[in-house]
Amino acid sequence: MWKRFQKNIIAGIIFLLPAIATIYVIQFLFTLVDSFLGSFITGILKALNIITTVDSRIYFLGVYTPFSERLLGIGFVLTIILLTWVGALRLRGRGVKVLDSIDQTFRKIPIANSIYTSVEQIIHAFAQERTSFQNVVLVEYPRKGLYTVGFQTGESKGEVQRVTSKECINVFLPTTPNPTSGWLLLVPKEDVIELDMTVEQGLKFIISGGVVVPPDREVQDEQTEAIVDKEKMLVQLRSKQEDH
Repeated sequence: MWKRFQKNIIAGIIFLLPAIATIYVIQFLFTLVDSFLGSFITGILKALNIITTVDSRIYFLGVYTPFSERLLGIGFVLTIILLTWVGALRLRGRGVKVLDSIDQTFRKIPIANSIYTSVEQIIHAFAQERTSFQNVVLVEYPRKGLYTVGFQTGESKGEVQRVTSKECINVFLPTTPNPTSGWLLLVPKEDVIELDMTVEQGLKFIISGGVVVPPDREVQDEQTEAIVDKEKMLVQLRSKQEDH
C-alpha cells in the first residue's frame, strides 16, 4: 500500500505540476506588474478626485470597493493597453523615432544593455523560428540508423543546388533544450521523412528532451474510425433486433 501511495503521489505531482507552475508564474507576473503601476495610477486618480479614501477604503466615483491600498488590477489592465498600443504603433510604422530612441537608450546603459540584447535575441530567435520553419522532418543523423528531429526551412537553390547531384532541402537541426542554436544540413529529398506533427509540437518535443511526445495522428484517426465503425455496428445490431 505504501508503494501504491508513493506512485499515486508522484503521478499526481507530474499531472498537476504544469498547471501549478503556470498559475504561479501568472500570479507572480500579475502581482509584479500591478504593484509597480497600481499604486502610481491610484495616486493619480486620487489627485484627480476620481477615487476617494474613507476609513482606509477606496471609493471609485463614489462606489465602494473592497480595496484599501490600490485598485487591484488597474496597473495590469493599463499595462495590457500600453502593450497593445505600442504594438499597433510598431506594426503601422508610427512613432518609429520615439520607439527607436527608447531602444537606443537601453543599448547605451552599462550592464542593462547586455540583459536587453540577450532577451531581444531570444525573443527574436523564437519568433523567427515559428515563422521560418515549414514542417517537422526526420533525418538519419549523425549516422545511418540514428534519427534526428529537424525543421525544413526551404529548398536548396543557387550554387549549392547546382554542385550537388541530388535535389536537396534545407533542414535545421536544433539542439536540446535550447532550440535557438543548432546546425544546417542539406539533405536529399528522398532521405527526408516528413512528420505530421506541427512545428509547435516539434519544438516542445525538442525543448523537453523527448519527455513531451506529440500524439500520433494516424493512430488517433484509426482509433476514431474504429470507434465509429463499432458504433455503426451496434446501431445495425440494434435495428435488426428491433425488427425481429
